[in-house]
Order: sequence, then C-alpha cells, then structure tokens
Amino acid sequence: MKLFMDESGNGNVSQPLIVGAVELGEDAGDVEQKIRDLHRSQSARSSLAGLPSFEEFRENGFHSSTDPREVSGPFLDFMRTIFFRAYMVVTEQTRVPGKMEAELIEFMYVKLLSDLSIRHRHESELLCYIEQSEGMESIIRRLPDSVVRQAFKTTGKTVPLPQLTITMVAKRDHMSTAIIDYVMAAVSRWLQAGCTTNSKDWACRAFRDIEPFISMLYSFERGRISSRKDPLH
Repeated sequence: MKLFMDESGNGNVSQPLIVGAVELGEDAGDVEQKIRDLHRSQSARSSLAGLPSFEEFRENGFHSSTDPREVSGPFLDFMRTIFFRAYMVVTEQTRVPGKMEAELIEFMYVKLLSDLSIRHRHESELLCYIEQSEGMESIIRRLPDSVVRQAFKTTGKTVPLPQLTITMVAKRDHMSTAIIDYVMAAVSRWLQAGCTTNSKDWACRAFRDIEPFISMLYSFERGRISSRKDPLH
C-alpha cells in the first residue's frame, strides 16, 4: 500500500493547518507515469515560456499554490479520471498539543498515520512518501515508534500493524505527491471560506470536485467534517 503525504504548514496561524495522505492502489505506478506524461506535455507549451510560475513548474513539477491556471486546470481534470482516497486531519491550532508549528505537524502526522495503520492492519507494509520540507527529517525519524504507540493507545491493546516505511522525497522524483497537495489546497480554501455551501462560490465548487475522493476529513476542533460514508454533498 502506497501513501503520498504532505502538510500545509507555512507559519501563518490565520490559515488552517492540514496534514493529508493520498492512498493509491495497485495502479500507483500507472498513475505516476500518467502524471509524468502530463508534466511533459504541459511543459512543452511555448505560450507560457518565460512565465516564472511556469518555469518553476517545468523544473519541479505540479504545485497547487504556484501553478498557472493553464497548468492547474489540466491536472485537476486528470485527477477526476483516476481512483484515489484522501485522508486529512486539520486544526485551527487551538486544540492540539504543542505551541510550535513543527510540534503540531508531528502530532498530526502521528494521529493520521496511526489511524491509517489500524485501518490497513492486514497489510504487510505501508510505504509512505512524504514531500521534502525543512525540519521534516527529525520528525520522520521519530514517526515509526510514535505511530505504533498511538495505534496501541487508540485500540487499547497490542494489535498487528503493517511495517511503516517512510521516505522523504522531492516532488520531482515522486510526482504523485501533487495529488494530496491539490486536495489540501481545495480543502484549505473551502475552510477559509467558512465551509460555504453556496454553489456561486468557487471555493464551494472546488471542494465539491474533490469531496468524492475524501475518505476522511477530521477537524480537531469540529470533529468529523466529511467522510466517504457521510459526505456533505
């Protein structure tokens, strides 16, 4: 089982902090190749040559916060054609332990990965790819033991768990990480728009587009917001 993970930390306490994972099935290799093919075809667009955000896309791959719309549109269209499950935990930074953003992020990774380990306890291994970012190396070293302890605490007993193999990767090397990046961006905009249900609002429409792929969106302040069994729409 492959998980591609990312977090939205940027030091801005006015924005929701999200840690998310995308689960790809047996076709993970095919999905990765299709994203690379899309990157190659979009990189060839001569009309965007010289645009700083486009040149960054050419160099590093898809990224929701910087991709020009001519690039983000085709990627969102592509996402609608594949199968994946997204899992996210979010906080408004009022009900999670830790004062520093890095502490919050580590707590959230432990929570999400322990839940996913329990969910996939019959798997032999969880291959987890986390997008490279400053300060993540020390967190990653602690995660395997912390996740096991949290899973046992959650279940109240010692249970078989899959081996957790975590690798920090560059977006260019594992372009599938862009999927969770785009999903979290849509969720973040929707949360900042007050969880609008007005279809006239772009944030609402963007959230509705990705909600069918959300298996779990959990807020530490509000509880479960949306899930595959209990979607909002």
